[in-house]
This record gives sequence, C-alpha cells and structure tokens, in this order.
Amino acid sequence: MNDLPVDWRIVRLADVLSEPLVNGRSPRLGDDGLPVLRMTALRAETVDFTQSKSSDRGDDSALLLAERGDLLVGRVNGSLSLVGEGALVDEPPTPMAIPDTMIRVRVRRDVVDPRYLAHLWKSPVMRRQIEARARQGGAAIYRINQPDLAEVLLPLPALVEQRRIIGLLEDHLARIDATTIRTGNALDQADVLIRTLTARAGLGALSATAGLRRVAGAGDGTLPHLPAHWRWTRLEDVAEVTRGITVLGKQQWNPADVDVSCLRVANVQRGRLDLDDVRTIRLPAPRAQAARLRAGDVLLTGGGSSDTLGRGWIWEEQLPYCVHQSHVFRVRITAHQLHPVLLAWHANGFGRQWCERNATQVTRLASISLGKIRLMPVPVAPADEQHHLVTVVQAHTRALTAASAAAERALVVAGRLRSNLLERAFTGHLSHPLSPSGQQESVL
Repeated sequence: MNDLPVDWRIVRLADVLSEPLVNGRSPRLGDDGLPVLRMTALRAETVDFTQSKSSDRGDDSALLLAERGDLLVGRVNGSLSLVGEGALVDEPPTPMAIPDTMIRVRVRRDVVDPRYLAHLWKSPVMRRQIEARARQGGAAIYRINQPDLAEVLLPLPALVEQRRIIGLLEDHLARIDATTIRTGNALDQADVLIRTLTARAGLGALSATAGLRRVAGAGDGTLPHLPAHWRWTRLEDVAEVTRGITVLGKQQWNPADVDVSCLRVANVQRGRLDLDDVRTIRLPAPRAQAARLRAGDVLLTGGGSSDTLGRGWIWEEQLPYCVHQSHVFRVRITAHQLHPVLLAWHANGFGRQWCERNATQVTRLASISLGKIRLMPVPVAPADEQHHLVTVVQAHTRALTAASAAAERALVVAGRLRSNLLERAFTGHLSHPLSPSGQQESVL
C-alpha cells in the first residue's frame, strides 16, 4: 500500500471504531428463539440472512444482535482462505443474533462508509493481511482474534472519494456477477443436455414397444417404451459381469507377484474415469492376468452412497496393466451384441434409478449384489443403428463439452477480474474511464 494517492491515508481498524470489537454469543439451539447467523452467511458482500438457525427462547436476552452498518467477521475456519471473511449487515428482516464464531465491527461513519469497508474487506488488500495474522490452532482450525483484527491497516480516502469508489465498484461488480450467473447457468444447462441426450440415446428415444421377461427379485418398475425394432434384455444376456479383486491387508511378500494398478469406486465417475489417484496392489501373475481389464470393458460401481450406485464408464487401456476392486463391476459385452458406449450411457441414466431401487441400504451406505446387477434391464438396438447413434450423439456431446470448458475458463477469468478490480479500487487506481462493459466483459 505504499503507492496510494497523496490524499489517502493508512489507518488501523482500531483507530476508526465507534465501539470496541466484540465477539457474538452462541445460545442453546431451540425452536422458538431468535435466529442466529451461520458462518455461511458471510460469503457475499452483505450478510445472507437466510443462513441462520433457531435458538432457545430462554437465551434471547443474552444475545448480541446485528444492526444495520455492522461488519461481521468470521473468527474461526478450517480454511485459511475463509478465516476472517466479512460481510455487511444491510437491513435484518427480523432481529438476528451474532454467534460467538463472529466478531462485530462498528466503525465511525464520519470517517468510514460501512459499504466501503465491506468491499475493502473482500479485496486482496485485506485478504493478505488477515491470512498473515491468522493463527492455526488444534484440529487444523485457523483463528483471527480481536487484537490482531484491530491492527489491520485500511487504505482510506476522504468520504466523498469512498462513495465515488463504492458507486464505480458496485456498477462494475454487478456486471461481472451478471455475466458469471449467465455463464454458470449455461454450464448447468449443458450438463443437463448431455445427460438427457445420452440417456435418450440409450433408450432409443432418438430413433424414427418391446417386452422383457420378468425375473423374481428384480424391481424393474415401469420400463420406458422402446422403438419397435429394439428389444429389452437383461445385462447377463449380453455381457459377462464379474466382481473385482478383494484387497486384503498385509500379505506375505512373494517376489513372483506383480504390481498392478487397481481402480476403486472413487476412480469410476459418471461418464468418465478419474485416474489422477490410482492405487497399486501386488497379485500373483496368473490372478492379475485373469482380472486384467480390456479395452471396451464397462466399469460400474456397486457400493457406496446411493447416488454412486451404477455409475460408470468405459475402460480404454488408459493404463498399461490394470484391475479393479470388488466394489466395482466389470461388464464385458459378449459377441458384440451392444456398443459399450450405449451401455455406459444407459447405466448412467436409467441404470442409476434401477440400482437405487434394487440396492440394499444400510444407514447412509448402499450396495448392489453381483447377482442383482446382472438382472439390470438393458435396451438393445440393431447393430448398424447402435453405431450411428453413438457417432451422432458423441459429435453433439463433444461440442457441448468444448463449450462447457470455454465457460469454465470464463468463470476463472471472471474471478480474476473481480480480484484485480478490488485490488485497483483500494490502491487508488480505479478511475472514471474504466468500463467493464467493453473489453473486460468481452473476455467472459
């Protein structure tokens, strides 16, 4: 902050307080007392009053209430980048209590405009100071205390200049936020479109009803209609389905064993394989060879939380020698009856709901047995139509994926633009000609 304009000054927070810094108070939880803010209420420039919990009415008189113009600062967090984050109290819809995980900051309004302070608090200028002063306690929790907070330095112009900066900042930030929201919505829509497109392709809904034999113990529900020239069958009728390797604890060292990569549930995502963290295990060579994955194998998850069941994707020899753990099923299509991509799309759409319906639930965990997964209903199209569908849909999904990647890069640029804008604003470099509607927004 050494290159500030000559008419700016640097002051300690302690020197502009109208009242001493004070921690909030956390009451007992209840149903009919005052609402108490959660830490998530501090994410934006102004406090999000929807992020609250109820307290016990008997503690109401002891609570510290948030008032318009207060800056609330989080004093503890498990993340260094979030400790000390702050937000301005605008207009509480009802009396709202401040918990003991927050520090209340009240400044002299004849010296500091509270909105100026709120925007300054979100800037890299303040973030660097807070992270430098934060202290790490037990259980990897970061803390910022009142004495350290009182010593942070504020770059301070005259009130009239503060208000000019507020006006410019809020105009620029509103434009950035609007563009970010539009880009995020486009990303969500692209993801929904990809999932809908692949699910419909797997069920023949993209083509110009068939029945399925019922099996005891399989809850199929109402099966979607297929084109007349398609047919329903069971997974076991078109593929060989096997469970993976059971990884044991410590085993006796055998120099003849071989090291092989082994995929876990975490590696098998819906529509992709995540191979950033693949574990290695040692197996006897014959066993490793028998369990080795081949190109075209479809991997499906069989255990974990209910929303992970049945998700999967195709093995394409991404690693030279790889097997899979017992909570992952290997589906190897027989006699080229079904295109692996169509099966994977189907498993990630219809198969997900079918697995949830047929799984065994234990508390928050779910699993589906080998015998049950083999009974999953699978639609089969004529061979030439399968390849045409895959070609057409993959062309569309590649275009959507490329657009999504561009949108994600735009969100990174938006975050960087926001940070740079705040940095310039509070080092005296935000001038009137700066316009986010031209070159800056075009980057997004």
